[in-house]
Amino acid sequence: MRRVLAILSLIVALVPSACAGDVDHLDWARRVFAKSSASLPFSFTYGGTSSREFLENWTATVEEDVSSPNTVIRTLTFSDPESRLEVRAVAKIYTDTPAVDWTLYFTNRGEEPSPILENVYALDVAVDLDPKQEAVLHRLQGSTAGVTDWLPFDSTVPVGGRIDFAPIDGRSSMGASPFFGVRAGDGGVITAIGWTGQWRAEVERNESSVRVSAGMQNLHLSLEPGETIRSPRIVQLYWQGDDPDRPHNLFRRYMFAHIVPKIDGKTVVPPIAQLSTAFYEMDAGTEQVVLDHLHSLKGLGFEYFWLDAYYGRDNFPTVGNYVFPLMRTFNTDRFPRGVAPIGEAVHCEGLKFLLWFEPERICPGTLMAKEHPEWVVLPPEGPWGMLNLAVPDAREQMTRYLNESIREYRINCLRIDNAVPYGRLWKQLDTDPDRVGISEIRYVEGLYKALDDILAANPGLFIDNCASGGQRIDLEMCARSIPLWRTDATIHPLLVKDYAQAAIQNQAISAGLNRYVPLSTSGQMGTSPYLFRSGFNGGIAFCEDCRPEGFPREELKAAIVEGKRIRKYFLGDFYCLSDVNVDPRHWCVMQYDRPEHGDGMVLAFRRGQSPYAAFQCGLKGIDPEAEYEVSVSRGYVPEPVKTMKGTDLARFIVTVNDRPGSVLVEYVKK
Repeated sequence: MRRVLAILSLIVALVPSACAGDVDHLDWARRVFAKSSASLPFSFTYGGTSSREFLENWTATVEEDVSSPNTVIRTLTFSDPESRLEVRAVAKIYTDTPAVDWTLYFTNRGEEPSPILENVYALDVAVDLDPKQEAVLHRLQGSTAGVTDWLPFDSTVPVGGRIDFAPIDGRSSMGASPFFGVRAGDGGVITAIGWTGQWRAEVERNESSVRVSAGMQNLHLSLEPGETIRSPRIVQLYWQGDDPDRPHNLFRRYMFAHIVPKIDGKTVVPPIAQLSTAFYEMDAGTEQVVLDHLHSLKGLGFEYFWLDAYYGRDNFPTVGNYVFPLMRTFNTDRFPRGVAPIGEAVHCEGLKFLLWFEPERICPGTLMAKEHPEWVVLPPEGPWGMLNLAVPDAREQMTRYLNESIREYRINCLRIDNAVPYGRLWKQLDTDPDRVGISEIRYVEGLYKALDDILAANPGLFIDNCASGGQRIDLEMCARSIPLWRTDATIHPLLVKDYAQAAIQNQAISAGLNRYVPLSTSGQMGTSPYLFRSGFNGGIAFCEDCRPEGFPREELKAAIVEGKRIRKYFLGDFYCLSDVNVDPRHWCVMQYDRPEHGDGMVLAFRRGQSPYAAFQCGLKGIDPEAEYEVSVSRGYVPEPVKTMKGTDLARFIVTVNDRPGSVLVEYVKK
C-alpha cells in the first residue's frame, strides 16, 4: 500500500491563532503533487494496469502560479509517450486556511481511442498509524427525508477492515454525506467531495496505516481522440491534536473563505423568508391569494418573499413545461399574467423575490417532452425523467429560459429543486460497455456550466440548492449555491402542525451539518423563541401563514429583529456543546464564537420531555483571564447586561423552566 509518509505531521493551517506548532501544509502539497509517483494523492487504472506501476515512466511537468490572492495553484501533468494520454492534476493550496483542493483532467492527445480508464481515485492517500492507535470515521447521515437527516455518527475502522459508502441513485448527498473525517491517532483529516453525481469513498485500515480514497463509482471508459473528462473535486484538510472541534472550525473557515458564494464580496447568508402559499393553498393558490400573503408581511421585517412550486401549467409535481414563450409555463386560470406582477409587487413592498423552478426534471406529456424529445431522457418504468444537460442545446435552452425568467420576474434568488433519478438514467444512456460513465460526466459538467453562466449573467443573484430537500449538497454545489431547504423531513410535522417536532429536527440538523456546511435552512413554523430560534440558522424559511386575525405579529416582528441581530455570529466558529440527537428528552446547545471579535453566543434548547431545568455549557474559546459583558434573552428582550470573569463564563449554567424552552446568551470581551 502506497503511503504518504508521516502525513499528519506535515499538514498545517497558516492561521497563527489556530495552528501554533504545526508545519506549513504548502510543503506537503508541493511534495505530493510532484513527479514522483510514490507520493501522488490520486491513482487510476489504465489499460488494466495501476498508475502506480507506470507513471514514473511518463513525461512529467510541474508548474506553479502564485498570482492569485491566498492561493498557490500547482499543476502537475503526466503524458504517456505511447497512447498520448495526458493526466493533469490542478491543485489549489490555500495560504489563509489549511486546505488543499484538486481536480484531475484526462485528455486523449492521440489519434486513436485510448485504452480503458477505470478505478479513477481522485483521492487515494494513506496515513501512517501506530498499530495500537484507533482509526475512527466521522460521518453524517445523508438526506433521505428522514428524521435522522444530517445526524453525525462514528464508526471505528478495525485492522483489516474497510468501510465503503456512496450516495443513492446519483444524488450526491442522498443517503450518504460527501463530507467526512477520519481521526487517526493524535490527528486526522477532513475530506470533502465535489461531484454532483455518483461518487464513492472507501476508508481501509491495515496494521500501519489508514487509506482514504474517493472517486466516481461507475467509470469504465475509452476516451475518443481529443476528448477530455474531469474527476470529482477533492478537498483535504489535515489537523493535529485532541480537540474534536478544531478540524471542523478550520474547515468552516475554508468554506467561508473559498466556497460559500459571495455577492459584492459579502458572504451570502440564508434570508429571512416567508413561504406564502406553501403548506396552505398550494395548487389552489391564485395571483390574488399570493398577493394577500405578500401584503400580510408588511412591517414584520422579512427580507424575501418565497413563491414555491404551485404556479405551473400542470399541478405539482408534474413539471417539464419550461419552454418559450414564458407564459406557456403558467396555469393562466390562476395566474393570468404569470408571476411578473407578483415580482413587481414584492419589490414595491421593499422585499426581494425567491421563485421556485425544477428545470431538470421532465414528466411525460409535458411541453418539453413533446417539443424537444431529443433532449429528454425518460425511463421505461416512469414516472419522470430528465432534461439531458449533456446535450449543449438542451443546456443552453435551460440557461436562456432561466435568465429570461430572472429578468422578467425580477428574481433575486433562483430556487432550483430536483427529484431526478439520475443513476438509472445515466445507466440507460451508457449503451457502449467501453463508455460507461461518460453520460454522468457530461451531465455534471453541463450542470456546472449552466449554473456558472446564470450567475455570471445575473450579478446580485444567488441560487438555492434544494433537490428534494438536501439531496445534492456537495462541495461543487456549495460553491454555486446555498441550501435553503436541507431536508424534506420537516414537511410532515409542519403539515400536521407539530411545530415542536420540526424544531427538534432543525436543531439536530444545524448541530450536525453546520460542522461542514456553515449556512443552511429548512422549514419552520411558530413565533415563540423556542420555535423560531430552532429554525433560524443565519436566516429562516418561515412557513407559517401570517394573514389570520390574531396572528402574533408583534412576537414575530421581535423574533426577526433578534435574528438580524445575532446573524453575525453564524459566520464564526461552531461548537455543539450537547449530544446531537432528536430525542425529545434531551437538550440541544450550540455555541458560535468569533475569536477575532472576542464575542459570540449560545443557543440553548430544552426540549419538551427533558426533566432537567439546567445545563452547564462548557463554553469554548473563552479567555479565562478576561472580563466579558454577558446578556441573556429568555424571550426576545435581553435581560440587563452582566459582567463575568472568563473562568465563570466558560462554566456558564443556563436554566430554562419552560418545556420546551430556549435561552439565547450573548457575550463580548471587554
